[in-house]
Amino acid sequence: MAKTRRNSSKRKIKRKKRVKKKTKKIKKKKQFVVGIVSVPLSPNKKYFKVCGDSYIASSHLSWMKSQGIVPLIIPYNTKNINYYFKRIHGLYLPSGGAFAGTQKTFYNCCKKLMLKAMKENDKGVYFPVWGCCMGFQQMLILADGNDDVDNFLQRFDSYNNLLLPIKFTEEGNHSRFVRGIDTKTYKKLKNTKSTMNNHKLGITPYKMKKNKKVHAFYKIVGTSKDRKGREFVAIIEGRHYPFWGVQWHPERNHEMDALIKFFSKMLKRSKRKVYDKNYYKKYKTMPTKKIDCMNYSDNLYKKCSFFWHEKTSAHNKNLCNIAQLNKKENKDGSNGGV
Repeated sequence: MAKTRRNSSKRKIKRKKRVKKKTKKIKKKKQFVVGIVSVPLSPNKKYFKVCGDSYIASSHLSWMKSQGIVPLIIPYNTKNINYYFKRIHGLYLPSGGAFAGTQKTFYNCCKKLMLKAMKENDKGVYFPVWGCCMGFQQMLILADGNDDVDNFLQRFDSYNNLLLPIKFTEEGNHSRFVRGIDTKTYKKLKNTKSTMNNHKLGITPYKMKKNKKVHAFYKIVGTSKDRKGREFVAIIEGRHYPFWGVQWHPERNHEMDALIKFFSKMLKRSKRKVYDKNYYKKYKTMPTKKIDCMNYSDNLYKKCSFFWHEKTSAHNKNLCNIAQLNKKENKDGSNGGV
């Protein structure tokens, strides 16, 4: 009898252990939050103020979300950079309207965030940055050190969805970028017209190498040629910082998802502690509307998320609905990349 009691008690203990294992809480995957700077609207467009104060092409947001990255919208004219910077693991400088290329407020916001990103890395806290098209251009202007948003960049004929291959440099072939993407994507970039370009401004490899500050800060990973055969820098990588920039639009091509996977891997190296309880508070209270923005972007973006930095009346949102029905507007003749 004593033996059977002992055996039954042992069985009970084993059952309890099994139940404990089953009820053990599954650890939630750490969510990585990336700050993305909103782009100012052009005052020459009818959407200005009617559809908000700034916008971001939805392709950037969906591209990040596809890898589980949480985008935190940073209004380009915020006076509280620290509020947002405390809540992010990395930074994304997006493409946008040509007007923003010479918008000092937008540039200054990018500059402050980039300087903070550099300080974090200098302290040994891994903090990656990704720049796309106009964001790529802001990174170069900042590295130059003269804040010359009007004259630093050069003109190129590479607008209107120009598809081009990438010529990887010798230095680029040994870069973290090339090592971080799969062979299939590398070959596609190198051998096919797979990069979608929509920029009127950029920089030649010659000018970049001649500029000691910029060349010391970034290595040229790859280049492309515009319609007139003029070579421009297409991919850059920070020499001493985890910073990457592309002059083209991988977020608009699903075959280029290897690039956001690469950035996601870099984010996962971050052990930065962020305020995770209320980091979305400001974003949630900032009125937003996802609309068809083919008119606004001259047929470049299907959808955009527009943001009001302050609460607005429903009347404005109704006007925004009407604005979307208008015919395509005339180009305002401004410069930059989208």
